[in-house]
Amino acid sequence: MSRSRLAVLAAALLTSCAGPTLVMAQAPSPHPHAAITAEHRVRALDVLDRRLAHYVHAELTPAIRARLAERRSHYLTLTDPEAFRAAINADLYDISRDRHLQVWIEGRSRDDAMADGPPPTMEQMAAEEAGRGFGIRSARLLDDGTAYLDLAYFSGHPGAGPAIDAALEPLRGAPALIIDLRTNGGGGEAALLRLMGHLAPAPLPLETIFFRHCEPDPNDREGCLQDGRRDAQVRRADAVAHPAFPTQPIYVLTSKNTFSAAEALAYGLQAQGRATVIGEVTGGGANPSVAMDLGPWFTVVMPVAVTVHPATGGTWEGVGVTPDVAVPADSAPETARGLLTADRADAALTASGNRHGT
Repeated sequence: MSRSRLAVLAAALLTSCAGPTLVMAQAPSPHPHAAITAEHRVRALDVLDRRLAHYVHAELTPAIRARLAERRSHYLTLTDPEAFRAAINADLYDISRDRHLQVWIEGRSRDDAMADGPPPTMEQMAAEEAGRGFGIRSARLLDDGTAYLDLAYFSGHPGAGPAIDAALEPLRGAPALIIDLRTNGGGGEAALLRLMGHLAPAPLPLETIFFRHCEPDPNDREGCLQDGRRDAQVRRADAVAHPAFPTQPIYVLTSKNTFSAAEALAYGLQAQGRATVIGEVTGGGANPSVAMDLGPWFTVVMPVAVTVHPATGGTWEGVGVTPDVAVPADSAPETARGLLTADRADAALTASGNRHGT
């Protein structure tokens, strides 16, 4: 089995996990434009119309469908697949203001991928993810002893939990932790929930997820029938026997490219007073989403639920996470180090005053 096929299927695993963090924002993979025909584009539009039956904001679906129907002839004049995709996405966002609701182009046809044989085993996917470090770009101690964790994405593979444990173990006991999410576009639950479990003495609550109740449509296997009911699921961080950073100060670095799962971590820690967020307002994608095919070449990321954080009664959908200290993303590490130095000086002064009875 080719490495490219493994990569595609490993990425698919990331977008199949339950919860609000399963979709990873990423640039579309390279693809052979000539293989995508007018028939493929017609099929993508037809299936997208039916897939919208799953959209969590059902009240917006009629307007979205009307816009897609109105602009259909224009889309089909766009023979470049990237232009076709971009035009559809611009209209989806114009109506929904939902940053997860997007059409993507596959790196290769699903028909070709299926012809390659059976999908990879969990062991093969684990090896592929391990080669990427389960999204862990760097885990090290800085020169002043501060722990620094840089995450490229949150892996949804079951092996991501142990990988997070292993990355944090050498950092255990550091006086503070900086988590760099400036280039983290999201991902899966496994890494997120395990990391959150290391950041408090007991598992922190994350969000309550409200899924639209959606029954299969007997007349359309690609659609569904919503009845207005909502199914609730409460998510919590993993229970970790010995958290690596249960009480130490935590600083989370963000940028405008911080999205989805990365925002869940920043928002959740900030909302519960567990971290200081430093950098830029994040991308604003909170709605739990799943990937649905639109034929052999196209995929739609479909939001199927909304989230509410118990500490705020709100979410970061459409607005992003507002940093506690707003600075350009490039300046966030230096700013965090400066805050650390100031906080340590204040703590030392307080301790000195207590010793002298002042």
